[in-house]
Amino acid sequence: MTTTDRRLHIVVPYRDRAAHLRDFVPRVGAYFATLADPIDYRVTIVEQEAGLPFNRGAIKNVGFLLGEAESGYTCLHDIDYLPIDADYAWVDRPTPILSFGAEQRPVAPGRSDQTVTTDLESTMGGVLLMPNDVFRRIDGYSNAYWGWGYEDFDLSLRIRSRRIPTARRPGRFEPLDHDNEGFNPDASASPISRVNKRVFQANWAGGTIPEEDGLSSLSFDILDRRPCDGAPPDAAGRWEIVRVRLTMAPLPGQLAAFKAR
Repeated sequence: MTTTDRRLHIVVPYRDRAAHLRDFVPRVGAYFATLADPIDYRVTIVEQEAGLPFNRGAIKNVGFLLGEAESGYTCLHDIDYLPIDADYAWVDRPTPILSFGAEQRPVAPGRSDQTVTTDLESTMGGVLLMPNDVFRRIDGYSNAYWGWGYEDFDLSLRIRSRRIPTARRPGRFEPLDHDNEGFNPDASASPISRVNKRVFQANWAGGTIPEEDGLSSLSFDILDRRPCDGAPPDAAGRWEIVRVRLTMAPLPGQLAAFKAR
């Protein structure tokens, strides 16, 4: 196995989470600096420009493409989870490593006492290690889910429909609280969550991966690239923020739900 095959590319979808970014960069940088078995890694924070609803799946696809040629596996990493004790080492199959720290999260911190529970024994979200060749086989994430939700459920079915084996590693993370756009303050499903549920059901009505929905249909422009503040000095060159514009269009129902927030 070559050096590139073992190189890790961490992709972080991002927009309007400046406080989380300030916590994430130094904490993750410090975590990797103290590993007993060092990992050759780089991090790309992929920032979607303002305007259209946020599309986590498409933004993760962008990040994957930006680092595919220089890595062997990718970590799809949400910005609101900070590693406490987690193993980011090489994997040969899709492997979630978030098993403690996200069991119950507030729906609207400071405005509601409602919480949402996540089954960490089944989710493919949060922090996922993925061999690059496997990500290619499933055509990456769907680009169909704008606003909030269902891209992780969709990814799970993409993996299952290809009969690709998966694994799990126990990992403890510190969650960073934020409003959950999938729920109203009373914990009922938000309008965009209901729209994307219908998109998900339509996409999988035939039981197979929708054609040309993923890496194969991704369309974006790079607006600018800049170094990421806060990384350890000896690792600063490993961190980059890339701001992008998605040049695909959400469905009218997704756009209407986004504007009605």
